Formats: sequence, C-alpha cells, structure tokens
Amino acid sequence: MRRSLPLLALLAVTCAAAQGAPAKAASEPVIGCTSLANLRSLLRDTKGDAAAALATIRDPKSDLGCSTVERASVTEITDHAALGGRAYDCLALKGTAVCHWVVAGSMAPPEPKAAPAKSKK
Repeated sequence: MRRSLPLLALLAVTCAAAQGAPAKAASEPVIGCTSLANLRSLLRDTKGDAAAALATIRDPKSDLGCSTVERASVTEITDHAALGGRAYDCLALKGTAVCHWVVAGSMAPPEPKAAPAKSKK
C-alpha cells in the first residue's frame, strides 16, 4: 500500500486537473524533461518518488535534460500523449523553443489576463 500512495496522489492531481480543479500545489515542484522517453525513464527508475526524482535531476552528472518547471514560465500546452495508461503534456516555456514533458495535469498554464474594459464615450 505504501508504494501506491505516491501513484494515488499523482492520479488524484491528474483527475482533478482534468475536471478543471487547480493544478498541483505551488509548494510541490513539477519535473519537466525535454524528452518524453527521459521523463518516463526517470519516473520508472525512481518509482514515482518525487524526492528521488529531484535528487536525480539535480545531480551534476545527470544528462536527462530534466529540470523543475515554474508555473510562471509556462505559456501553453503544445502537445499531449498517453502511453502505458499514463498521460503526459508538453509545456511551452518562455525563453526556450523546446517544450518540456510533464505528467498531465501536474501544471497548467497561467490564466490569461483579462483585457482592460473599453470605456464608452
């Protein structure tokens, strides 16, 4: 049961996001990789343990192309894939032309700012 708790939490976040609920709490970092294969490998190797995944990507010897993603840098979801019963989104980030793959629903782009109301004359 302990092994399934991180997976259950991840599924809850994914389902909540799919239903329009807020994405993952700001205090919990979201890991994104430029390669979907590397993200899947990281998740498999760390068995979904966020602390282990963070330690892996922060290791100077890591060449996975993964990092934490800040919500403020996300501009849009550019791609979506579902593999092996799990869904993934590729997020466009400010300052880079390469999207970063994350577990679907773990982070959504910021809401667009409303345009200022035009005054009637």
